[in-house]
Amino acid sequence: MRKFGLTLFCLLAFGSPAVAADWVEIVAGRERSVEIDRNSILQSDPGTKVAWGRIVMKNDEVESAGYKSVKALNRYDCGAATFSTIKRVYLDPDQNVIREERIVEPKVIEVTPGSVDERLFREVCQPPTASRLAEIAEQAKAAAEAQVAADDQAAATVAHGDEDNAGDGKSIVPRIVKPLSAAERRAAVAASVAARERAVARRVADGHGGADEAHAPSAGHGTADDGEAANAHAKADTPAGANTRAKADTHAKPESHDAPATHASADGHAAPAPKPRARTIESKPLKPRIVLARAEPKSTHEKSASHAAKNPPSASRPHVSWSYEGPGAPENWASLDPEFATCGSGRRQSPIDINDGIKVDLTPIEFEYRPSYFRIVDNGHTVQVNVGEGSSIRVMRRVYDLKQFHFHRPSEFRIDGRGYDMEMHLVHKDLDGRLAVVSVMLERGTSHPLVQTLWNNLPLERHSSYAPEVAIDPNDMLPTDQRYATFIGSLTTPPCTEGVLWMVMRQPVQLSLDQISIFSRLHPMNARPIQEMAGRLVKMSR
Repeated sequence: MRKFGLTLFCLLAFGSPAVAADWVEIVAGRERSVEIDRNSILQSDPGTKVAWGRIVMKNDEVESAGYKSVKALNRYDCGAATFSTIKRVYLDPDQNVIREERIVEPKVIEVTPGSVDERLFREVCQPPTASRLAEIAEQAKAAAEAQVAADDQAAATVAHGDEDNAGDGKSIVPRIVKPLSAAERRAAVAASVAARERAVARRVADGHGGADEAHAPSAGHGTADDGEAANAHAKADTPAGANTRAKADTHAKPESHDAPATHASADGHAAPAPKPRARTIESKPLKPRIVLARAEPKSTHEKSASHAAKNPPSASRPHVSWSYEGPGAPENWASLDPEFATCGSGRRQSPIDINDGIKVDLTPIEFEYRPSYFRIVDNGHTVQVNVGEGSSIRVMRRVYDLKQFHFHRPSEFRIDGRGYDMEMHLVHKDLDGRLAVVSVMLERGTSHPLVQTLWNNLPLERHSSYAPEVAIDPNDMLPTDQRYATFIGSLTTPPCTEGVLWMVMRQPVQLSLDQISIFSRLHPMNARPIQEMAGRLVKMSR
């Protein structure tokens, strides 16, 4: 058995004529989605399974990440509830391999309850049983039938002139509130579609077509009937297309457009069409559940007003980009763009002078940084280094993934009134979008090998990037003494978003004078002035 498991693992890791991938979306985020290949889930050793998962970046994140998706081959210990990553593959938007990373010493990681890792673990190790799928299907069937009946009753009530008492039928619709796996979602969608089709077929067989058809408007004012809507729904949820859609229902119905259509009235003028009733099966990314609801489209006037509010006319003044001097200097950031208003009105802004904190026994930051290839870019404001997946920190019982780090000159923060030659910010984000930034002060001294590697690979032009075939280890940028000060602050650049967890390391790291001078030629000054404390609490390691 051990030999069989090892052979199977080698086939998965290094390539085999396997069946086509069947990627199923586990989490859909604003910046990236997490998926798993169901066809790659195979038994390795007794109690152990292997599977491919991947992170897919949204289009606006591809440039900063340097890749479109990263696939990871994971080994899951179903009994111990742990997993380890064996291999990573980075791909571009055309699915060409950018690079591969084979993990020499895989780290065993415990599955954290409520995390994305747990959801992947459930898909691999705890597939739903037949009885569980039947239970989900029955609940979805009851929900669909109850919604159809409620809609018929509401339509009949409106047709008889009692629109105020029509209600929306939501109170009698059972909900599936337990988080569903991808297989469970597919079973629920299929059962719901089948139940609706049966309801429509019964109405047609009865000869009256249901309340919606019995009281349909006259010619020229009709809307799509329930049979057409159900057929469109069924086409959207065929097995070939059901792999990655938790919300396919919302795109399948012809009556769910944002703006209502118009129909010619008797006097030749345009009259608004009756408001459509869109029944949707909606699945939230983190806690999927089936919710049947009624969608009310915005009017054209409402959409125009909303757009105007978000995009006020700017012809009265020329556009000014934010910067560190001149019209776009920090004192003017709040007036440059409505989205930058927090830069002027916020009460938890960064940077600050750390000089009056309380000294306590802070829990050390758990740095889980790993060597990674990188992409370096001069974005016009700083030199930024984007790193690959796999590096993270754990602090205050939360895990934050390292996204990028960048530099400021001079330092933005001060410690006991003292500033430094430069400062580095390591920017992290958790799966809920919360930010955590580790700040490292940089002072004149000996040359730093990692920084020299970065400067050796600087792009020749601003707003361009370069990804060399060399790896760096972010651990090399950390001081040996990892005591720190922590507080809640903001981004130090527009839009100055607040709620950022800051951890400022007390011990500086040295750079040579030449290394500082190279950055100074690119960005002589890119530091925001010190902001008010505004009564914030700062805790410092003793």
